[in-house]
Amino acid sequence: MATVELLLLNPMNAAFAEIDITPQLPCEKPGWIVKILANAVDDPLMANVAVLDDGKTRSAIVSLDILSVRWPMAEAIRDAAEKLGIPRGNVLVAATHNHTGPPVSAPGLATKDPIYIAQLVTKVGQALAQAVANLQPVHVGIASGIEGRVSFIRRCIMKDGSVKTHPFGPEIRCAEGAIDPEVGVISIQNEAGKTLGLIVNFTCHPVHGGGEPRLSAGWPGVLRETIKRSLGTDVTTVFLNGALGDTHHENPLRADAVDTNNKQRVGDLLASTVLNMLPQMKHETSLSLFTSRKTIKVPYRDIDGPLGENFKLRQRFAPDHIYETLIAKLRTKHAKRDHALAEIQAIRIDENTAFVSLPAEAFSAIGLKIKSASPFKRTYIIAPANGIIGYVPTAEAFDRGGYETTLSMGSKLAPQAAQMLIETALEQLRSVAAK
Repeated sequence: MATVELLLLNPMNAAFAEIDITPQLPCEKPGWIVKILANAVDDPLMANVAVLDDGKTRSAIVSLDILSVRWPMAEAIRDAAEKLGIPRGNVLVAATHNHTGPPVSAPGLATKDPIYIAQLVTKVGQALAQAVANLQPVHVGIASGIEGRVSFIRRCIMKDGSVKTHPFGPEIRCAEGAIDPEVGVISIQNEAGKTLGLIVNFTCHPVHGGGEPRLSAGWPGVLRETIKRSLGTDVTTVFLNGALGDTHHENPLRADAVDTNNKQRVGDLLASTVLNMLPQMKHETSLSLFTSRKTIKVPYRDIDGPLGENFKLRQRFAPDHIYETLIAKLRTKHAKRDHALAEIQAIRIDENTAFVSLPAEAFSAIGLKIKSASPFKRTYIIAPANGIIGYVPTAEAFDRGGYETTLSMGSKLAPQAAQMLIETALEQLRSVAAK
């Protein structure tokens, strides 16, 4: 079932654009702890953008088929947007968290490519310029639906009380948490009723083929292409992931579950949910945009403390010598400062709907806590966006261990990080709700 709310506020203009950001081959691909060199492309990687303007505020939403957005990249894209009349504080830059994407970050042993990153920023600027040039009066529909077939909690409590990530077998007691099954859809049509594009929010890791030497947009790319086949090749879908830190397409509790090891299957199932929602949605001509953001300092974990290098409940997915290399890098980082910078941004769409971004692989429970306490009826968590500080587990997760709590370059924050993100996200949501 989808719930739909309509609100008449300010007249709305909008436009979409997309551009191919596939790198030249061969290239490194991040998303796995070890080095992987990609030498083939299964399907193109894309940047998809939406520009929204209610007559008072202009905002841009950017979605990239990459693993993560580093803060300098987000700021460079905001520079390009600012030249087009979009205030930098109104620009949200998100990664689909694609594990089969280009060399934009180095969380493991991968090396990022600054030449490619500069090219990507230039292309995003071109897409933003195209969208601004095509702004037109639109009708907007917003709905929330449910999809419970393709995303599962990948961390399980074992019979000994510990947690393992991606376990299988009779020693599993239960899943540690709950997924966020909400599918958020913003549908934008021109005055003639033609769909220009969709903004879709859903929460699940895109990791199909991550360990292979190939590039792909993963199931988010399948989602977009399936929607194009239904609505038209000129329809752009801006996909925004959520608090995905402990979610996965494989169900550790059901070996006979729906086959979600196939990216086509996941993308098609999610697309079917989105497409089935559209006929229920009524499109009106108005929204009300406001934005707010805040940057906080999130403390690093003590490398030599009980949750550090020798954490008793650690779970490593690579040989110890690789982790030792990553922890040496982390010590160098710690020597420069004792915290990571995290920007949390809220964008109000109407009085019932808002986006809030987290620069992290936050656990599903963190997103659900933000949603449950939000002043908005519909709160869509966007992550990772506007930077990346790594995994943010719940504080309780450190009591049980598992991969996401094991110290590395991708898991380096103190347990209080979760509460800091929740509190700051709610603060920013309350700020835009009060406008």
